[in-house]
Amino acid sequence: MAVSEYLLVRTLHVLAASMALGGSVVLWLAFRVADDVSVTLLSWFEGLFWGTAGLLVFTGLGNLVAFGVPDATTTRGTALTLKLGVLLVLVLGSIVRTFAVVRYERLEVCAVDADDDRLRWLYAGTGWCLAAVVVLAGVIARGL
Repeated sequence: MAVSEYLLVRTLHVLAASMALGGSVVLWLAFRVADDVSVTLLSWFEGLFWGTAGLLVFTGLGNLVAFGVPDATTTRGTALTLKLGVLLVLVLGSIVRTFAVVRYERLEVCAVDADDDRLRWLYAGTGWCLAAVVVLAGVIARGL
C-alpha cells in the first residue's frame, strides 16, 4: 500500500473511534441530565455504532498489516492482547444494549425514561470500554 492509503486507513480508524466514543458519552450524559431520551436517537446511534465498529475492525486490521503484529512478550503485544479482550467485552455489552433499544422500538415507545438505569449503565460501559481501547491503542502505537 502507498503511504497515502495508510494515512487514509489511520484517519478513518481515528474518526470511527471518535464517533463511537463521543456518541456513547453523549448518550450517557443525556440519560443523566434529560427527563427522557428519544428512542429514535438511540436507534440512530446503534446503527452508526455498528457501522463504525465494522469500520474499526477493518481499519484496525489494516493498521496491523502496516505496522506488524507485535510479539506477545513485549509491552505492545500485551497491550494488543488486553485490547482484544476489552473489545470482546465491548461487543458483548453492545449486543445487549442494541437488543434493549430494539425492544423499546418494538414496543413502539417514543422516549425512554432517563431513570432507566440499565440503558444508562450500558452506555456508560460502552464509553469506558472505548476509553480503555483508546488508551491501549496509544500504548500499541507509541509504547509506554
